Parts: sequence; structure tokens; C-alpha cells
Amino acid sequence: MPKYLLLLLLVMIPAANADDFDIVTQFIQLSDKTKVVGASREDILAVAELLSEDMRYQHPSYNQDLTKSQFVEGLTRYMGTAESLSTEVKSRIVGKGAIAISYVSTLVRNGNEEVDSTPLMRLFEVENDKITLIREYW
Repeated sequence: MPKYLLLLLLVMIPAANADDFDIVTQFIQLSDKTKVVGASREDILAVAELLSEDMRYQHPSYNQDLTKSQFVEGLTRYMGTAESLSTEVKSRIVGKGAIAISYVSTLVRNGNEEVDSTPLMRLFEVENDKITLIREYW
């Protein structure tokens, strides 16, 4: 019996991590959408739904440590400022309740395309199917 329990646990851990990455993927797609012309308040609310109430957004290079409401307010300020925005995850490291990604974003604004010159890094922590922490490392 203990062998089967161990096997069950080993099978469930990757599934939980996959679910966390699905949440991160949703976040990336939805937050990109908020910055594109035609975005609406509903798009921002869809991003907010993925975040825990006590979520933090941290960007140490800019001395930023935002609450959920401050982060959502920031999304509102940048709503619809780009013609297009797409983020491609280049690599990921998935741990228990945490996912680190390297990514490159391509932004078109005023007809000019801007592509990140090198991949950027972002860490997500996820608990109970909600993002509890986003930390930028660029």
C-alpha cells in the first residue's frame, strides 16, 4: 500500500505544477491583452481574478513593492497604450508553488516595433490557484 501512495504522490506533483504554469500562462496572455488598443475594464478584471487578495508585485531594480490594488491600478494606466504586444516564454523552471520564466516581449507602439534585446526574468509564486507574488528581475 505505501508504494501506491508514493506513486500517486509522484504523479500528482507534476500535475499541480502544470496547473500553476497554466495560471502563469493565462496571466501573461491576459496582461498583454490589457495593454493593447481595444482593451477594456473586463480585461483588467480578468487579470485581477488570477491574483490572490494579498498578492504582491515586486520590482527590486525600481524599488517597487505593490499591493494587488496598486498593481491593478497600474494596469489601468497602461490600458490600450500599444498596437500589439506578445510575450514569448523562452524557458521556465517549475518548483513547488513557484515558477521562474525567461521571456521576450514584442511591443508595437506608434508603428514602431520594440523587442526585448535579451530575455527578461520573472518569478511567480502560486498558492490555491492564485498568484501570490510576481517579482521582476530586470
